[in-house]
Amino acid sequence: MVICFGGHCYEIVEIPFLLGPSRPGPGPINFPELFRDATIVASIQSAVATHVTDPGVRAALLSGTNAAVEALQKRGGSHVTVRSQAQ
Repeated sequence: MVICFGGHCYEIVEIPFLLGPSRPGPGPINFPELFRDATIVASIQSAVATHVTDPGVRAALLSGTNAAVEALQKRGGSHVTVRSQAQ
């Protein structure tokens, strides 16, 4: 991402997620990816709750991560319960 003020631009550094190998899941092949995706969503929600200062940006990010939690639930299926601490 780049933010420019007039003629002065600043490149925003991405913070990578340091995730190790996928953990084996208790069932179908998609569970390791489900856990990895959930780890990323939970980390973003935690950062939003503690570091994002603008209320509009915070609300937009939480809305997006809540939609991601719903998608995780859908992907996991009816026998899986996905619950967010941010909800």
